[in-house]
Amino acid sequence: MDKLAPHLKELRERKGLTQSGLGKLVGLDQTHISRLESGTKGVSNEKLRAIAEALGVTVSDLLGDALNIVKREYEPKHPARAILADQNAPHGLRTLAGDKALADALGITPDEWKALRSIRLPESVTKDGYVQLLITIRAIGGSTGR
Repeated sequence: MDKLAPHLKELRERKGLTQSGLGKLVGLDQTHISRLESGTKGVSNEKLRAIAEALGVTVSDLLGDALNIVKREYEPKHPARAILADQNAPHGLRTLAGDKALADALGITPDEWKALRSIRLPESVTKDGYVQLLITIRAIGGSTGR
């Protein structure tokens, strides 16, 4: 999460929160928040979601803005390519597949892409909804993610 570090501090300060104040909102101590901001400590998906909520941003916005990576192409046989090519794929899933920087930051595996694609959700579900679904899939599978 070292790419999150400077962005997290900026967002926290913009919100007028101290490290301790943010920590209290999300169930972490001030030292953990300090280490997140310095890039020496990681965070679970659950805590990442709580931090985004406390800062008034979405998880994908928090990670996407923090990465500031130039969009690259997927490998030729990457599962996200099939989603992007499928005009019948849900809009939110296609939007997630189109945000390669976020997909890379989340470390979405081929099996996770397959799982996301296999679950039919209402068309109104956004990219953030699919990020939340991914977090849920990981939680059910016992994975802590990144």
